[in-house]
Amino acid sequence: MNDDRAYELIYIAGLIKGAWFNTLTDEEYEYLENWKNKSDKNRELADKINKRGRISEELSSFEQFDIDRATNQFLTETGLKDKTVNNAVIRTFSNKFWRWSAAAAVVFFVSAGWYFFSNIKDSNTNLQKTAKTATYNFVKPGGNKAILTLSDGAQVVLDSIGNGLIRTDGNVNIVKLEDGKLSYSGSDENETSKQQYNTITTPRGGKYQITLPDGTGVWLNSASSITFPTSFSGNERLVKISGEAYFEVTHQHSKESTELMPFVVEVATSRITVLGTRFNINAYADEEALRTTLVEGSVKISNGKNTTIIIPGEQASLKAGEANYKIVHPDIEEVLAWKNGKFLFRNANVQSIMRQLSRWYDIDIHSTEDLSGISFSGGISRKDRIEKLLELLELDGRLKFTLNGNVLTVTRRK
Repeated sequence: MNDDRAYELIYIAGLIKGAWFNTLTDEEYEYLENWKNKSDKNRELADKINKRGRISEELSSFEQFDIDRATNQFLTETGLKDKTVNNAVIRTFSNKFWRWSAAAAVVFFVSAGWYFFSNIKDSNTNLQKTAKTATYNFVKPGGNKAILTLSDGAQVVLDSIGNGLIRTDGNVNIVKLEDGKLSYSGSDENETSKQQYNTITTPRGGKYQITLPDGTGVWLNSASSITFPTSFSGNERLVKISGEAYFEVTHQHSKESTELMPFVVEVATSRITVLGTRFNINAYADEEALRTTLVEGSVKISNGKNTTIIIPGEQASLKAGEANYKIVHPDIEEVLAWKNGKFLFRNANVQSIMRQLSRWYDIDIHSTEDLSGISFSGGISRKDRIEKLLELLELDGRLKFTLNGNVLTVTRRK
């Protein structure tokens, strides 16, 4: 690769980045437009990227990665570390803008299917040889998948049936709505002393949204479950969960009095009591702690030995075997990213990231190396294929991922 070609490659990446964020000068904008007009391929690529919609978000997230590491990876991939390249070109990376542009270029190439590497050639180097080839098998991201277990033990695979009425239990209608949610409506006027319970379970690679009989909204993450009565009665509204769930609890008065009926969630060794509020519970067995994060309202958490009350913005964390809750102030956007259709990592350790990928993409993680001390920041849509996220993580330069079937092997880059 000659120096001019290498310089332009990096410069164009920087201009595209500037165009996305509306920071170009008139002169820079004109240069970019002239580059687009040089060939149909250039114009086609620019249009394709602009239509993707998510590239701006990806680059914003990527800016949180270690730019120096990404730049080093970019130099290696493009051959700019070759001794035949003028060192003056490499020295331009001492400027932060150029280092960011190099990092942006790598994300740009990943998003564009490595168009540049497969189409830009010169007499000295065939860049097709340096194009990164996807080595990952096609692993689909998760989606709306769940199994409904009825009070009589019958099971319904919710993602295999159409919308509409699923079943009537007493006067309670169980309906699958057009947006994939499950809704319970009506009340059981013929209540007996024994309540009827349903359970909704999501597999790995699944998620689901439910509207409970009292109108409370529940979002279930992958590998999670919730058990609840088909009609709430008595002095409290009790549900049980495993895995991770987000709640938007409605107010409901008790039929026996005018007092508000508390909403109670039992999970592992904890009991969470609320009236009307929004909160998230992460109670996966393979996580180091049970975490309850409050978004709005107030909740009381008890483990039989100790009780604590948290306010909006706080998270109560309880490790296995411990009696006391630890109160912290987490990044709420990161906590709720899964519910909002995103992966969002803010200095997250790689083990935690891999557990999330395992549950969402239904894969097994394997590593024989000590990965402690490695963390990442960034984000991507949960609708994206796994190789896109893994490629972004690999750009940091510390890890290598190999996906064989549904087994992802993680190793340190030598």
